[in-house]
Amino acid sequence: MKKLFFCLLAVSGVLLAGCHQEKQESPYNRTDDKQDYERLLNTHVFAACQNAGKPYALYSLATLNKRPSDDDPRYKVTFINGPCDGETIWTTDVLLKTAPVGAEPLPKGRVLLRNFWNPQDPYDQEKADRWNKGVVSSSERLDQGIVDLEFPRDRNDFIPAREGVYLHNVRYVIKPEVKDVRVFL
Repeated sequence: MKKLFFCLLAVSGVLLAGCHQEKQESPYNRTDDKQDYERLLNTHVFAACQNAGKPYALYSLATLNKRPSDDDPRYKVTFINGPCDGETIWTTDVLLKTAPVGAEPLPKGRVLLRNFWNPQDPYDQEKADRWNKGVVSSSERLDQGIVDLEFPRDRNDFIPAREGVYLHNVRYVIKPEVKDVRVFL
């Protein structure tokens, strides 16, 4: 009986020692700047803060408070950053879903959302407060991580401003689908 008792005691001691090992954090629960930045952009919508409805509208991140109804086609949003930080407005110019751009070829004429500041640091959350829509004009510099965008001011602007933008500062507009505002003859 004594041997059985000591054997059970030894086994329970080994089991307890195994339970008291330090827990290692799972590699799947890590957080880093990239995940935090993407989480910020994916959990909010982009709403027009200035010049709503225009091709040169300025977008900022906002919390979606109310979706459109049969009576009212507008969204109710509260801005979380940018020049309209803290304001609650009713608007129809809302980009509900965006996705990051990879290194795949971008067709000329595709409308993208670009970070106004175009920071070299890809995950600078302080510089994620102003966004504009731009149209892809050239993707020749994709191997350098840069896409050339045009910024038309209206539907008759055929010589718009152009700029090279880092790929980490542009996003696809998935919902609603946005097309180039210019009317080509």
